[in-house]
Amino acid sequence: MNFVHNITAIFIFAPFLAFIILLFLSRKKLKRGAIGFSADITTFLLFLSVPVSVEALWGVNISFAVSVTAILMAMILLVLEWKKTKEIEILKYVRKTWRLYFLLLAAGYVIIWLTGLALTVISF
Repeated sequence: MNFVHNITAIFIFAPFLAFIILLFLSRKKLKRGAIGFSADITTFLLFLSVPVSVEALWGVNISFAVSVTAILMAMILLVLEWKKTKEIEILKYVRKTWRLYFLLLAAGYVIIWLTGLALTVISF
């Protein structure tokens, strides 16, 4: 059980490690869709990783803010999609929204860790 806990902790603090591992494992079977599949799975980890990283660095819990922001983004994207097409393809809409979450959370993760690294270097 301790092994599973350690692996989970590593992937939460380093979700891009999971992205790279998934990419290499799924590349042979999925070929074209390997990056998308890896991004989809990594998005789950990023939803955990970004709030945990902020809490570890600054002691602020932003889990609720991340969840509310994701819901508001989904609602805004749904309205935009509805105005554009009038008939929404659910799977296509969910895929677009989920990939946007990946991009935004990945950018947030990188910014958080670069800021944390800079603060650590400055404190020395």
